[in-house]
Amino acid sequence: MLKILKHILRILSKLILKKYKPEIIAITGSVGKTSAKEAIGQILSKKFKVRRTSGNLNNEIGVPLTIIGFTKSPNKSFFGWILVFIKAASLLIFRDRKYPTKLIIEMGADHPGDIEYLVDFTAVNIGVLTRISKVHVEFFKSIEGVLDEKRKIFNKMSKDSYAVLNNDDERIAPLKNELKCKNITFGIKNESDVWATDLQIVKKEGVLGMNFKIRYKGNVVPVFIPDSLGLAQVYAFLTATTIGLIYGMNLVEISIFAKHYISPHGRTRLINGIKDSYVIDDTYNSNPDALKVAIDLLSDMKNIITGKKIVVLGDMLELGEESEQLHEEMGKYIFDKNDIDYVLTIGDCTKYIFNYLQKNLFKNSYHFETKDDLIKYLKSILEQDSLILVKGSQGARMEFIVRAIMKSPGLASKLLVRQDKDWIK
Repeated sequence: MLKILKHILRILSKLILKKYKPEIIAITGSVGKTSAKEAIGQILSKKFKVRRTSGNLNNEIGVPLTIIGFTKSPNKSFFGWILVFIKAASLLIFRDRKYPTKLIIEMGADHPGDIEYLVDFTAVNIGVLTRISKVHVEFFKSIEGVLDEKRKIFNKMSKDSYAVLNNDDERIAPLKNELKCKNITFGIKNESDVWATDLQIVKKEGVLGMNFKIRYKGNVVPVFIPDSLGLAQVYAFLTATTIGLIYGMNLVEISIFAKHYISPHGRTRLINGIKDSYVIDDTYNSNPDALKVAIDLLSDMKNIITGKKIVVLGDMLELGEESEQLHEEMGKYIFDKNDIDYVLTIGDCTKYIFNYLQKNLFKNSYHFETKDDLIKYLKSILEQDSLILVKGSQGARMEFIVRAIMKSPGLASKLLVRQDKDWIK
């Protein structure tokens, strides 16, 4: 039955795309897909009719639903699927003048063949590859296998289309010399076509955020993105900047846009906490590379927010046979920092982080069996200017912890990830 559903959705999607001919910006990678998608959506919506993938609709079911115009999957609802088919038929029989001219589609790859399936019925105009990391490696033989799958996003692109590449990723950067389509690179560490330099965390008019310069074709503009912390946020903004430049925007426009930029929920976003503390909400997802970046961010802020530094971690999932080793490595990474006061963990996998810290006599590391117990202890150690990093994979649902310690829990639906009714259930 599922195969039949996929086949029908695929056919409907191809027909709709053929009729409306939207330009497709497709995004894939192990890390940063969703942040890039949200940033690109914000910048393009200033000039175009835009639709972007909602939530996790990034697979063989979700991508067609995005094309048809749905933000949620009907799942097992027969009536819900009837509405999907009615909407698709309506788009084909009539002309919807509000249909987007730009479709921003996130493409996930949990298994070999996933990307190939998606690009077979979507004519990608701009393909974005964010970063390759040890995510979903349990379904691939190696990290090279992950790259082989992700790079298929460029397979059917024409010579006039664009590949947007992260020049700081040593596995991705060489593709600029291999692909037949045009390419444009972005980066922070390595000089790139679109290059961010002079990064600083600063406070402007009482708001903390990332301050940096963007360099492109000999031109330079200063940029400040509010309530956004760390490299991950800058990479997302750089990706959006690159897309904006492809579509004719200039750096001055982009600098002005940055002042009103809203950082994606759950990605190193700064939130006011109880007892005049600060929370770095990084609860959207987790993997080893992203966790290291978040830990570095916590350390980088020691001279800006001077209170206790507290790390609250849930499991990193889908790491396959390497899970134990990678969690232990995170324990070592935290231990070597020497400027973290407390580490609180929850989940089966984070026990390996806790065990490493205990063996090495880290003073304040604690493992909890329930979120309620963790929250109770966390509240007891918070004080003014405490800085708390909260991070874990989606399945760890660490946003519940952020909600419990944020100063204004009534704003949770506006500030946190996974706050709709289906997720709350």
